[in-house]
Amino acid sequence: MPHRRKPASEVTPEYEDAGLFKNKVGQIAVELVPQMTRNSRQDLVVRGFVNGNIEIEVVFAGRRTKEIGPLEAQLRSLRAHALSVAAKVGEPTPDIDFVRLPIMVEGAWRPRFKRDQTGWETRSFNLFAARWSLRDENGTSVSFGVPPAVTPSRVAD
Repeated sequence: MPHRRKPASEVTPEYEDAGLFKNKVGQIAVELVPQMTRNSRQDLVVRGFVNGNIEIEVVFAGRRTKEIGPLEAQLRSLRAHALSVAAKVGEPTPDIDFVRLPIMVEGAWRPRFKRDQTGWETRSFNLFAARWSLRDENGTSVSFGVPPAVTPSRVAD
């Protein structure tokens, strides 16, 4: 298969965001769990939940990956704290799904299709983050990322 990606020097913010934010952009409250991975493009993919129990993946992609250091650090710290508290009181390792970091994400939903073990395709959704806010150690809200460089007609109210 031919390599069809543009060289990084030719990728403008508008071109990048046109590929990332194909659907309407909105604000979503998400609770992230400290379970992170990188995809082949080196985007950060973090498991999370919306509305308490709907599992999603939040993707921090493109030029926004330069700003995810504080988020990664806070997720690692949250996991380490949960493990140390459990060890101190002699309890088993906590279920990772209940160790959550609440954040506010401005982004767009993208469908994702996966084939399950029986061969059926299952549709889930990824949330591509343009901007996100989280609380620092002092409880102050800190924002990261940049608004999508898309036309206003594609942005939700």
